Amino acid sequence: MKKHLRKALLLLLAATMLLGSLTPLCITAEEKELKYMAYNFYSDPDLSDTSRKFDSFMIDFRSDKDTKITYWSLANFRMDLRSPKTMKTYPGISGYGAYAGLQHTSTKVGILSFWEAAYTNKDGETEKLTATRIFPKGSSNFGGEGEGTNCIMPYSWEKDKWYRMLLHCWEDSETGTTFAGMWLLDVESGKWTLFSYFDTHLYDSYFSGGFSQFMENFSGGDVNTNCNVERTCQLKNMYVYDHEKKDWISLPSTTLSYGDGNPQTEGQKKFGAHSFGATEEYFWGSTGGKVENQEEYDAASTKYDHFTITQPETPTFGAPSVGYMYIGKNVRWVLAEDSTPQLGYSVQVVDTSGKVVFEKAATRPQESSVKLPEGLPEALKATVTVTDVFGGTTTSEIANDAYLEATGQKPKPEEPSEDASSELPSASDLSEIPSEDVDDNDEKEKKSPVLPIVIGTVAASAVLIAGITVAVIVFRKKRVK
Repeated sequence: MKKHLRKALLLLLAATMLLGSLTPLCITAEEKELKYMAYNFYSDPDLSDTSRKFDSFMIDFRSDKDTKITYWSLANFRMDLRSPKTMKTYPGISGYGAYAGLQHTSTKVGILSFWEAAYTNKDGETEKLTATRIFPKGSSNFGGEGEGTNCIMPYSWEKDKWYRMLLHCWEDSETGTTFAGMWLLDVESGKWTLFSYFDTHLYDSYFSGGFSQFMENFSGGDVNTNCNVERTCQLKNMYVYDHEKKDWISLPSTTLSYGDGNPQTEGQKKFGAHSFGATEEYFWGSTGGKVENQEEYDAASTKYDHFTITQPETPTFGAPSVGYMYIGKNVRWVLAEDSTPQLGYSVQVVDTSGKVVFEKAATRPQESSVKLPEGLPEALKATVTVTDVFGGTTTSEIANDAYLEATGQKPKPEEPSEDASSELPSASDLSEIPSEDVDDNDEKEKKSPVLPIVIGTVAASAVLIAGITVAVIVFRKKRVK
């Protein structure tokens, strides 16, 4: 009896183990799809009318979906390595690809990345050349699909709104090397944001490559982020500034396609719906969404096609504009809200005789303040010239009270009017500004912007006549130093 019972238990255990090993084979097709990603969408602009050497690239982007785990790569390019000085400094140099765009992971972010380059040093050993992030300060190295450095920061873009990305490279006046940066524009509000820029350590370099775009679902495994969820992309207003032709060139044509990204493993396979096309105004692509039979769907789909939209021959930029200036221990300026973004500046300070007592120029987009050295005359006038990323300039100047007094330009105090009540300032006129100079490193100043408002000083007296109280408020306008 015990012998038969022992055999029965062994048979039951073996059956249990066999059923356990077969369980994965019983997963439904719908459950299996959860780990797969959506297809990639691609755009390859027609660059045939260009020299394929570029100082700038610009593109408008919109999506009516903000599906998570999606990367909208708006530019894939590389830095040119062929200048004599670059090749002499870095013998045998190769690599230096780059990419930029917008992502939605757990948050909305922008990204600008540079893969490292390799060259041979004087000892015959391989050295790595990596871009250095200048703004914002800090460094973020990456690995995996190559190695390099990047900037990934929050940028709160919204679905159903157009955004413009601008890439621009220039020779820095201080280092003599090529800098490369990225700006983002909220087209509706007109607000530009300096996202990031890097020192490439290259000489006489510029952008090259195809400046292609793609939309990627870069991870699966979640019913809300996988191949069953639709993601979209709309593109327009693609332009390059040609390095040789020294002019903006419109890119109204592109080849659109879809693909699986050449998966190397089962988990990298791509599934779901995919389509693309163009209206008269923009190109569009869509990936993700369930299909009845994937093989039949793919076989009947158009793999790629060429499209052309209507857009102006040259882009519209706007112009640089300074909204506020201040002179004290520092010369400061703030761009107007509708200004194009700054690339560089020059500051010149003179005394009452017109003699230049200080000057500085730099190609640093984030700088808007210059500290003056000790020992300068008290009476000073500053002139600031801002150059934007499109080559436009604007010049503004400001003088301190000592300069105005010495040159007879300071206005005389106004006589009080009989009906001074009509001159009462509104609440908006009573905003405060710092009355003393603040050093550049003062954290308080960084958190509190200086406002360009002149505050009147108020003196009041009351006179009682025939039982009626009359308040006479006298304003004496005074320029705040």
